Amino acid sequence: MKIIVGLGNPKIGYGSTRHNIGFRVIDLLRRKYLPSKVIKTHYYRGWETKIIKSKSVLIKPKTFMNESGIAVKSAFDRFGISVENYIIIHDELDVSLGDIKITKGKSPGGHKGVLSVVNELGSKEFIRIRVGICGENISVPYIDYVLSPFLKEEKHLVEQGLEKAILSVEEIMKSGIEKAMSLYNA
Repeated sequence: MKIIVGLGNPKIGYGSTRHNIGFRVIDLLRRKYLPSKVIKTHYYRGWETKIIKSKSVLIKPKTFMNESGIAVKSAFDRFGISVENYIIIHDELDVSLGDIKITKGKSPGGHKGVLSVVNELGSKEFIRIRVGICGENISVPYIDYVLSPFLKEEKHLVEQGLEKAILSVEEIMKSGIEKAMSLYNA
């Protein structure tokens, strides 16, 4: 079983922001692999499904980005699945828009949502799918940039990054992380 978590902010005003690209990946997976069961908890919304014949739980935290670890820890406690079977999908400023980078066991860098997950789980040995959100020119503070919506002219690249994220999840389920990294890492 894999627990697949998309990071983002739960409030309506954040839905179309760069920071919420992890939520968008979960929504696309949910549409593609229709859930057999809905899970509602205080800390997250979840959906049980099968991806490439493997039982999976898709999760969107109800906590804000910087407290994502609370929701992930709640899922960890509920399902008892080892950290190595978690896939965390999140926005990444260090990856170009339209690209992704798959990693495992790496430090969170400056991503506070991932840092929260590491702190709560006491481990960084989970898989990360880092979805690029960095456009051409960032002329505003990073916090304003990640909380801004994508530009119309970026739509094609956003869709490309989302598609790569979906394909990478499927490849991880089918063939493992090494194969997925060789196919999709920028």
